[in-house]
Amino acid sequence: MVYGWVVNELPRWIVFGSWICMNIALFIYQFYNFSVLPRYFYSRAVLREALMFARGSAIIINFNIILILLPVCRNLISLVRGTGRCVPRTMKRILDKNLTFHKAVAWMIIAASAMHIMGHYYNYERIAASVRLNRLNNVEGVRLLLQGTVRLELLPANVPLNPIAVCLVTAAGFTGHVITLALFLMVTSSLEFIRRSYFEIFWYTHHLFVIFLLGLAFHQYQQLLPFQLNAENVTDELPHFPSNCSLKSLDSCDPPMFNAAPPQSWTFMFAGLLIYIIERVVRFVRSLQRVVIIKVVQHPSKTIEIQMKKRGFTTEAGQYVFINVPSVALFEWHPFTLTSSPEEDYFSVHIRIVGDWTQELSRQLGDGRNAFQQSWELPIVAIDGPFGTASEDVFEHDVGMLVGAGIGVTPFASILKSVFYKLTSEKKISLKKVYFYWICPEPQSFEWFADMLSSVEGQLTAKGMSDFLDIHIYLSRGWKDKDAFAVYLREGEEKDAVTGLQARTHYGRPDWSNIFDEISLSHPNTDVGVFFCGPPALSHNLHEKCNQYTGRSDGNRASFLYNKENF
Repeated sequence: MVYGWVVNELPRWIVFGSWICMNIALFIYQFYNFSVLPRYFYSRAVLREALMFARGSAIIINFNIILILLPVCRNLISLVRGTGRCVPRTMKRILDKNLTFHKAVAWMIIAASAMHIMGHYYNYERIAASVRLNRLNNVEGVRLLLQGTVRLELLPANVPLNPIAVCLVTAAGFTGHVITLALFLMVTSSLEFIRRSYFEIFWYTHHLFVIFLLGLAFHQYQQLLPFQLNAENVTDELPHFPSNCSLKSLDSCDPPMFNAAPPQSWTFMFAGLLIYIIERVVRFVRSLQRVVIIKVVQHPSKTIEIQMKKRGFTTEAGQYVFINVPSVALFEWHPFTLTSSPEEDYFSVHIRIVGDWTQELSRQLGDGRNAFQQSWELPIVAIDGPFGTASEDVFEHDVGMLVGAGIGVTPFASILKSVFYKLTSEKKISLKKVYFYWICPEPQSFEWFADMLSSVEGQLTAKGMSDFLDIHIYLSRGWKDKDAFAVYLREGEEKDAVTGLQARTHYGRPDWSNIFDEISLSHPNTDVGVFFCGPPALSHNLHEKCNQYTGRSDGNRASFLYNKENF
């Protein structure tokens, strides 16, 4: 169990822990500077601890702004993954957690933003109170404190003396509220049930990141907060040491000199934003390349297959693409796994009709029509990709364990086809054995995939390689008494009554403990690559089993390396 955790969990926790430690270190560094440096003495006297918390959280936001866009640079990640043996397998598995890291960075920005907002609301309350006191009494000491806290010339003389008004008349306060609103909308629309059920809302509101970044770039435009120039350097002509001078009369010390603190946010976001802009340019150029639809197949269970060609388009098994159909939705791009193999002269996707976008696409592709459609009648399609995923690494293992649930089987269609082509062409591959598990909720889910499986199974058997592929299909629900009776009547037949395969269909859910135990005993001292695509609950279960059955103490066992599809 411990060894399994080290194999499957330790690398990503090292990366995650390093990121957490970096955030903590930056916060402590900034908090300490604003707590003790003499240049911020007068600011501390007015704003107190809120200043330290506001500035400490600000540097966390700036640091994570560098990182937030990198995990969604699909071309960059695919480029790194595609460098082959130059990138270790462990690093590739960490890259496959790009969306998980993107979410973690987002939550860190949210937490730091909450602290930053609360700190500055308190700061504005203190500034408003100090300005009010200065206007009423015109005390030189109060004015000196204000000069070291805020640039008074940026506050109009007629501004109402309440914190909200003082906040909104400054660029920092106004842009801060705009940033907060944009962040709130992006976060709430990213919740799982909204993203799954109302993808368009998620997609459009997530592009408020442009407003967020613009607001952040201009957040310090006015350079509202000053710092003291002659507080620390003893070589200054007119040094003013605030810790000493504050105990004396104002006439006994040289006056302090203040300067505006330069903006920093834009310098932090520059590197990440530049990479992201290059990413978007590459995507745009790709979207302009012509795609030809050569065939549309309507499968049972509300599934359509689109076969396409594109000049210069090369793929690896298990990759995915983003598809845009302008006549359906001009700006929307949806991810789909490639179901064709690299050895075929076209690329294809299988799309399940489950929402408004897929329903309209199906209608434009001729769903429900009996008449033949000419190619010019079909909608224009733009393709971005292909992009690498965990599944394309299956050929780096001696043994592969492929697990798909429902429509999550699509990445493995490409892999199984590619395995067949590689074996029949006698191309040397490291893969020696493949275990394929497919958990389906209803019998109809088998129909579109069964022909391909049957073809691969039959041709491997004809070549005397039936032991290479071990197929296990589980029907978890959706079968009735009449289905069971039909299966009973065909019990003695050579092929399965449900799928038409030589491999028999199992009814119920897999016993993963027995499955992992058997594979572990069958392949001692072997790295077994476990590749999964499906719901989170089953992913969590398989992940635990990989840790549990890796490096067990009761004899020589296999090591299970867990990989999950993320797109």
